[in-house]
Amino acid sequence: MFSLLLMLASAAQAEPVVVVSASSSLDALTQDEVRQIFNGQTRRVSGISVKPLDLPSRGSARDDFYQQVLGKSAEQMKSYWARMIFTGRGMPPREVSSDQEMIMLVGSNRNFVGYLDASRVTPDLKVVYRP
Repeated sequence: MFSLLLMLASAAQAEPVVVVSASSSLDALTQDEVRQIFNGQTRRVSGISVKPLDLPSRGSARDDFYQQVLGKSAEQMKSYWARMIFTGRGMPPREVSSDQEMIMLVGSNRNFVGYLDASRVTPDLKVVYRP
């Protein structure tokens, strides 16, 4: 019973947020803009080039992000990208190896857009979308 409560508490705390570099000109994104960026439907927002980054597929943060922001499961997104690659219409976001790599890459490049649990945001990052 106690372990179930711990699992529910940790699941309730998972809050994915979309982040860019603190030096980026982007101040906010709409949910539709986030969807377009992570579906590969746009590479520019407000005239600014954007490059999405994905967390590793083995963690729950990626599943939480896709479910809460895009309304899709990780398996649905995997199928979506398989179709896009097969038809030559797009490539999935670059996958980083960890939260640390996500923080480092997004914090050092004004064009990268990533997502993390809100508790992991550092001063080098700016939150531009919260579900």
